[in-house]
Amino acid sequence: MQCKMCFKWHSPVDYRDPHEPTLGQWQEFICQLADMCRDSKPRINFAGGEPLARKETIELIAWANKQGFDTLLATNAYLLDELMAQDLAKAGLKQITISLDSVNPLTHDFLRGKAGSFDKVLAAIENLAEYAPKIVIDITTTISGYNIKDAVELALWANKDKRIHGIGYQAITQPFNTEFDLKWYENQKYVFLWPKDQKIVSQVMQELAKLKNSADLRKDFVIENPPKQFSVFAKYFAQPSDFIKQGYCHIDTNALNITPTGNVHICFDKPAIGNIKKDNITDIWFGQKAEEIRKQIKECRKNCQSLVNCNFNDKEEYV
Repeated sequence: MQCKMCFKWHSPVDYRDPHEPTLGQWQEFICQLADMCRDSKPRINFAGGEPLARKETIELIAWANKQGFDTLLATNAYLLDELMAQDLAKAGLKQITISLDSVNPLTHDFLRGKAGSFDKVLAAIENLAEYAPKIVIDITTTISGYNIKDAVELALWANKDKRIHGIGYQAITQPFNTEFDLKWYENQKYVFLWPKDQKIVSQVMQELAKLKNSADLRKDFVIENPPKQFSVFAKYFAQPSDFIKQGYCHIDTNALNITPTGNVHICFDKPAIGNIKKDNITDIWFGQKAEEIRKQIKECRKNCQSLVNCNFNDKEEYV
């Protein structure tokens, strides 16, 4: 893929990188994590890039499943053919999240930078339903200026398909793997991704919130975002430079991110707290470096746009 909201494909990738953990080291890390979290195991999410491009992913899903973890996979679905669906079922995958940005094939294919990717998503849903019926299927959509008018129609489409468990929305942020720019949305390279018509933004956010609120009564609509998040999206799109969460970020205790080279991060904006190739994850998680980073996170007042997405908390106040 050559996604418009992520520039990881610009970076040269060598899958023979000697600095990556071996399969055995990944397995040992998962065992250590299971031991550290034996009273309440977290979920393990295999993400990318595209995790299905690596054959080790299936093996690690199976390994994590044996250690008692619920396993999740985030994918663009391009490689999810019949055989892949069968392999994921055998590995014990619990849940899969497929990127889909529009019910219009041309729109989705443009945003993902690959012709035919929309059709691949539909085929993947068919394959999962046929060969891996126990895997929960979710859709994730990034709302941008290019597809915002399709957001409500996509929710209605997903709601009609009983094979789909849920759909979650994220607001566009600065494309990944690009140099930090506080006003990236004014950059000519990315300006088309930013919703400019605030009337349309308000209308779409209100409609999505209305659909979600109706689910509280019917218990059957598939939107997974809390209604309040759509009002926060609207504020964010109206004044991105002013947006910031009231209070501090909670990523300090609820996230553990491992890079392809084994570096352990609580927050990717902060330095790594260790590496799974050298240290036990328990020592890393409870170590001095981790405590230093947690203190930095609690003191952080950066206008971090992830607060509107992954770290959103509907119990807290937002500007």
